[in-house]
Amino acid sequence: MSDVCLNADVGHLNGSNMSKSKTFLFLSLFFILGILVRSLREILFFYIYAITLLGLAGAIIFWKNQKIRIISLGLVFVALGIFRYNLSVPRVDESRIEFYNGQKITFVGVVNEDADVRLDHAKLKIKVESAGKKKAGGLVLVKTELYPKYDYGDRLEIKCDLQKPEKIENFDYDNYLARYDIYSVCYSPTIILISSGNGNFTFKGLYFVKRQFTDAINQILPEPQASFLAGILIGARRGIPQDLMNNFNRTGITHIIAISGYNITIVAVLLMIIFRNLYIPRKKAFWLIVACIILFTIITGASASVVRASIMGIVVLLAKQIGRASKVFNVLVIVGLAMLLANPKILAFDVGFQLSFMATIGLIYISPILEKYAEKIPEFFGIKEALTTTLSAIIMTTPIILYSFGRFSIVAPIVNVLVLPVIPVAMAVGFAAVVGGLVWIKIGQVIGWAVWFILGYVVLIAEWFGNLPWASIEVQKLHWSWIVFSYIIIGWFYYFNNKKDLLSKRPCN
Repeated sequence: MSDVCLNADVGHLNGSNMSKSKTFLFLSLFFILGILVRSLREILFFYIYAITLLGLAGAIIFWKNQKIRIISLGLVFVALGIFRYNLSVPRVDESRIEFYNGQKITFVGVVNEDADVRLDHAKLKIKVESAGKKKAGGLVLVKTELYPKYDYGDRLEIKCDLQKPEKIENFDYDNYLARYDIYSVCYSPTIILISSGNGNFTFKGLYFVKRQFTDAINQILPEPQASFLAGILIGARRGIPQDLMNNFNRTGITHIIAISGYNITIVAVLLMIIFRNLYIPRKKAFWLIVACIILFTIITGASASVVRASIMGIVVLLAKQIGRASKVFNVLVIVGLAMLLANPKILAFDVGFQLSFMATIGLIYISPILEKYAEKIPEFFGIKEALTTTLSAIIMTTPIILYSFGRFSIVAPIVNVLVLPVIPVAMAVGFAAVVGGLVWIKIGQVIGWAVWFILGYVVLIAEWFGNLPWASIEVQKLHWSWIVFSYIIIGWFYYFNNKKDLLSKRPCN
């Protein structure tokens, strides 16, 4: 009998219980299930109360039966998940701005984030202070003209027809905004500037740095490279031509200009590959990349979505550093749980969060399997590892992409392999060019030539592959069961390739 079996038998004879880490994992999954159930439909308080009582009664009565005890406590955590989601939904009364949806109203509020500037309009997130003559709270998304410009911390008096967000064709725009606690939108407003400089001092500094970066980029590079660099450095998409965006969509590389965990995790792993090939010690490379991610977070304004994405990137780096997926999985669960406790709406309504999590799981669990299949492929400056890294992320994110966006890019694997390895270089050189430009614009322009060449290469690849008639295919709206079925297949693939290791950890009969 093997040592594993012997230890398992001894543990069984001694009546040992499930480990604390596994208990925590199961209860966390039940909590997440509760959030998911409540995300899909409203649950009356009576049912929450009944589920809680049933779970507590089962746990007390069957405490000595481990399986029943865990399932019973799981029901309690399902109820807690539902309850946490309910707490995130505001009670609508006269103290909330959404109470006035459907009315023409004048309200006062402060610009709560840096303006989201597009080609032909700007969007302002307003933290409301009063509505009419009454005090009120809540957030409103205001769509206005490009000029005059309004900055973070500006106190504004706004008059408009307040509306409730609604679905746009197949896009759940209402749920999309709800994840940011926005339940009111305002179009074509009349705006009066009351005062400036009313925001948080730290965020004012962060947004000031972000604007300085944007201005420097525009002075260093021509279009579309300027907008492209702004996209990969600070997540700004203003100025990127629509035909180029279409090519990014068709070739499956839109994520390179979106600040998400999907993007950051892949870039972080590629940086680790590059540093290793430059013979930089793993530990030094780890801390250097973590420092880069933190700096990147600060430059982009440290919004909640960027912070979540950065944390995901650091978790993947930790997995590469430790080398043991089982330990990292506990960290991943804790991180996910913390994010859902902070904002439970992101589980069902934030595609970026979903893609981040799945890409992270792919890089930790699927990538090692693909590396085994790719053992016979010759290694050349990390190209093989870049390929397996990219494919692992694509495998785990494709079901969600198909369900959410209805587009499948046939050329995505090859285009990502051709493009992704140069993105960290473009970011590093682009950052150096911007910093140099802030010191003296001529320095930035000289370094900018290298950035222009690298980004021009990416644009060329996207245009060439994007213009192929079969580059991507449109997919009709899929049923949610598609996602479940897809991940069952992926789970089977993981189990099949790790069957020996998984079976060796089971207690023997």
